[in-house]
Amino acid sequence: MNVLQWNRLSRDFKEERCILMLGPRMPGKLADGQWRSLVEELSIHLSQFLVDSGIAFDEQSKRELPYIAQQFLSIEGARRVDLEDISKDFLEQNTVEIPDIYHQLAQLPLHLIINTTPDDYMERALRERGKTCVSHYYNFQRDHHEVIEGDMITVEQPLVYNLFGTMAQPESLVLTDNNQLEFIRNVVKDDPRIPNEILGQFDHRKTYLFLGFNLENWQFRLLLDSLNLREENSTFSPKTPHYPVSPKTREFYAKRFSFYFVEQEMEAFTESLSAKIQPAAPQERVETQTVFIVSDGKDEPLQSELITWLRQMEHNREVELWYRLKFEVGTEDSDILDKIRESEVVLLLLSPDFLANDHLHQTKLRLALDLHERQEAKVFPILLRPSDWESSADLRRLSPLPSSRKPVTDASEWDSRDEAWQTIINEFKSRISR
Repeated sequence: MNVLQWNRLSRDFKEERCILMLGPRMPGKLADGQWRSLVEELSIHLSQFLVDSGIAFDEQSKRELPYIAQQFLSIEGARRVDLEDISKDFLEQNTVEIPDIYHQLAQLPLHLIINTTPDDYMERALRERGKTCVSHYYNFQRDHHEVIEGDMITVEQPLVYNLFGTMAQPESLVLTDNNQLEFIRNVVKDDPRIPNEILGQFDHRKTYLFLGFNLENWQFRLLLDSLNLREENSTFSPKTPHYPVSPKTREFYAKRFSFYFVEQEMEAFTESLSAKIQPAAPQERVETQTVFIVSDGKDEPLQSELITWLRQMEHNREVELWYRLKFEVGTEDSDILDKIRESEVVLLLLSPDFLANDHLHQTKLRLALDLHERQEAKVFPILLRPSDWESSADLRRLSPLPSSRKPVTDASEWDSRDEAWQTIINEFKSRISR
C-alpha cells in the first residue's frame, strides 16, 4: 500500500468510517499436513457421519460446509435440528482459545464488525479488551425483531452483527447449500430485512476491510451488491494464507466494488495497521514474570535448549525461570509446588515420557491445570516430541506452543531446530504480553 492509502485508512478509522467484515477463511490450523479453517474442520467432522451412514459424496468437496451439510440431511432420519446440535457441539469444543489475530483486531477503533463465521471469537476478544461489545444476528428463516440502537454503536461499545446467524441460536445458522440460496434470496427481497440500523451504516463514504472471504463464491457478489457496496467505497482485502485469489476474480472485484488487494497477509496487515493508527504507548517498566518449566527427566537436554532460548528474556528481566534442577538437592516437593503456585506462567514440556510420568500427573500437572482453571496462571504446553497429548481432555483445552502444533524434534516439519525454537519464543512473548 502507498502512503496515500495508509493515510486514508488511518483517517477513516479516526472518523469511524471503517467497517470490518470477517469471512469463513479466518485463521485455522494445520491438520494432517493441511491448513484448514474452522468451517472446513466442521465440514470434515460432518462428513464422517456420511461415511458411517454409507452415504456417497464427492471426496474433493469434503471441506465445503454447505455441500456436506446438505448431504448430511440425506441421512435416513436426519433432521435439521440434528445438524444444528452437532455443529453447535463441535464449535463449542473447538473455539476455546481465541486466535491471536482477533486480539489484534480488538485493539483497532472499530464500531461495527460484520461476522459471517459461526464462532464468537470477535465478541470475546473485544470483551477481553475491556470494550462493551453488543451482539446481534440475522435469522434468514424469520424476523426475530431485534432492537438495535444505532446511536449507541461506538468504538467503545462496538456492534458485532452475525450476518450468517449465531451458534447461540443454531436455527439461524446458514449451513447448507439450500440455506445459502434461501439466505441470498431473502436478503435481496428484504424478507426478513437486515435492520435499517445495520444497512444504514453502508454508504458511499465508508471504507471496508474484508478478511478471510472466499471471493470465488458467486453468492458473495450478490451479498455485496445487497449491502450497497459501490465504486466510490474504499475496500481493502489482505491475503488470506493458503487461499489464493484468481486474476479474473481480482479484476472483477477491483472494477465492481473498488477492492484493493493488499499484498500483505492478514496478520501482518493487521499489525501494520495497528502500528499506524494507534500512538505509541509510553515506555513502561518491565514487570518480571515468574515462569516455571515442568518436564520429565528424560527431556532435560531439550529443556536446556529451551532455557538457552529464554535466557535473553531473563537478561531483559522479562521473565524469571524456575525448573527442577534449579532447586537444591533434597528440596521437598511441597516447596517446589509452592513455587509453581507463585508463578505467573507454567510451561509443560510434552513428550511420551511426560505423559507416562504418573508422579508428574498427580502433582505438578494437576496443580498447573487447577491454576489455569482458576485463571491464576497462564499454562502453555510446549510440544517437544510427537506424542498422544490430544487424547487428554485436560491438555486438549490448553493452547500449545507452537500454535502450528509441530513438535520441536520433528525434522520433517522444520528447516532447523533453531527455526522451531525461534517460532516458539516469538509466540511465547506475544502470549505473556497480553
